Amino acid sequence: MRSVMGMGGAGGPDAQRRRRLVAAIVVLAMLLTVAATVLSIALG
Repeated sequence: MRSVMGMGGAGGPDAQRRRRLVAAIVVLAMLLTVAATVLSIALG
């Protein structure tokens, strides 16, 4: 039976892909925040 993994992960074949996915989501969120801030300043 497979162990349940938390946010830290437990390694394994999918760990690298999972880390890349989380990193991509974080970067996307940051870019959206910057874009919203710039747009707000430009329109304000």
